[in-house]
Amino acid sequence: MNTRQLPLGSFLCAVFIQQILLLMVAPSTLTTVSAATTSRNADDDGSLLIGAFNIQILGQAKFKKVEVVETLVKILRRYDLVLIQEIRDSAQTVIGQILDAVNSGLSDKYEMVVSERLGRTNSKEQYAYFYKPSKLTLITSYVYNDERGDVFEREPFIAYFESPTTAVDRFAMFGIHIKPAEAVEEINRLVEVYDDFVNRYRQKNVIIGGDFNADCGYVSKGILNDGLILRTDTRFNWIIPDDLDTTVAASDCSYDRFVIAGDELNDNIVPGRTGAFYFDEQYGLDSGETRLVSDHYPIEMVIQGNLTPVSPLSHTTSGTVSCSGSFRAVVWLCLLVVAEETDPSVCIGRLVESLTGEGSGVTDRCTEDWIKRYLELS
Repeated sequence: MNTRQLPLGSFLCAVFIQQILLLMVAPSTLTTVSAATTSRNADDDGSLLIGAFNIQILGQAKFKKVEVVETLVKILRRYDLVLIQEIRDSAQTVIGQILDAVNSGLSDKYEMVVSERLGRTNSKEQYAYFYKPSKLTLITSYVYNDERGDVFEREPFIAYFESPTTAVDRFAMFGIHIKPAEAVEEINRLVEVYDDFVNRYRQKNVIIGGDFNADCGYVSKGILNDGLILRTDTRFNWIIPDDLDTTVAASDCSYDRFVIAGDELNDNIVPGRTGAFYFDEQYGLDSGETRLVSDHYPIEMVIQGNLTPVSPLSHTTSGTVSCSGSFRAVVWLCLLVVAEETDPSVCIGRLVESLTGEGSGVTDRCTEDWIKRYLELS
């Protein structure tokens, strides 16, 4: 927080805001449904359905299969935010073609952020996130700098988001495709990736997701129970059960995982909506058609929405809806706590500066014009 040149009243108000911010966006109870067996609900409560999908060898050969692309489009449209793994395309064009197919005919279109090609061999891969800018603002993204001995075959790809419609104001997602032969070592090193992110951004709310290869022949049950730092460290919560099958093959392996950290995330994951999406059952595909799509099922989870969004969120357009939840709380708290301020816009401006100004590491998208529009509508 940048507190330079701020009046004492504004500074104290800013601190107060940080302490009770979550109270301003507290969620109501949601009805829980099985994520593994239901289709995407048209929720209007602000919740986020998040997926992670290892789309086996996603390249030009797969894109030429019309039926496969049609299935992929249906799956990817299910999510508000989805991590895509195993993009293998030296031309680096197929992921853009997939995004175009997903956005075709949609009014609420997706945007994407893509990593560079990663890997030690010629068979390099990329990660991508597809996300709805109507619900999320991308703050930053980067590939983790694996300085300690080149541990990761494919370094984690990190995307940090602002989430105004949920009870979790900001969170990051770490995408990872673990090398099977080095699964234990790579999984354990994810703790260092988390610590590095927290040190950079002072943000603890993180989802680590992807194909961990954390089962069957790669990580034994004994190591799962006692031999992984990412499991024994109490900061991390593995929310995909060890007995959940995430693979299309006849084997029963829980390779794909979500691991979450941060009190706000832990308190606002919707129970009963974490699991695997068995798209073959949902779309009536036989085993051959399913294997053409991938050898993995997507995994998914839901972050609770803020069921009573602060006005004027309901009046905003897609270009302004992604203003941060913290800003909306600033507006209300400023009017309540600093009531003696004769010009509310001055008070709000000072608080926004204190929360998002130089030194905070984050620039808020909300502008002075947006503040004025808020005051006119409220």
